[in-house]
Amino acid sequence: MPKYLRSMGAFFSFCLATSHAAAEPAQVWELWVARPSRPGLLTSCPLPKGMPWPSRAATVPVVAPLRLDQPLTITWQGGQLEQSNREGGTVAPAGNLWSPFDSCFVLAVRGVVVAAGAVVPRYSARLLRSDTLVLQSDRLDQPLAFSLLPAFPAEIGQSVRPEWRQVLMPLSKPTGAASR
Repeated sequence: MPKYLRSMGAFFSFCLATSHAAAEPAQVWELWVARPSRPGLLTSCPLPKGMPWPSRAATVPVVAPLRLDQPLTITWQGGQLEQSNREGGTVAPAGNLWSPFDSCFVLAVRGVVVAAGAVVPRYSARLLRSDTLVLQSDRLDQPLAFSLLPAFPAEIGQSVRPEWRQVLMPLSKPTGAASR
């Protein structure tokens, strides 16, 4: 009888694991935006990678960050992150919540900063040597679309940062182009 119970327990565990694997995984990444500490000073945007986010500091930031909960895509060298409406999130047009022309961003995975820097429009004249989120589309009739780049200007075809590959690749869907 104990052998029968062990085999039934193993079968039950297998079925439970299979059902969890087939279930749609919860989104583990978040995109946050905020104004820079000084208007126009986008070089102050980068944060150290690996830090917890949102910040658990005792002091309250001057400008509270905003989590973007509306549908959006982030294309990067290794694939594409997609977000549909998040439960309990805001679904207001992006222009009403934040300004894409003078913003900082934080991309956090499981509550840890993976990429942080400035948000710029794709036709910006700025030169940035830190993580950059380039706004590709903010039309009200379409989801927000961004490109995540290691610097600006840069090309999406650049080699992939090892830390991005390790953390973002399992969460991304492949894009039409081959990634490096």
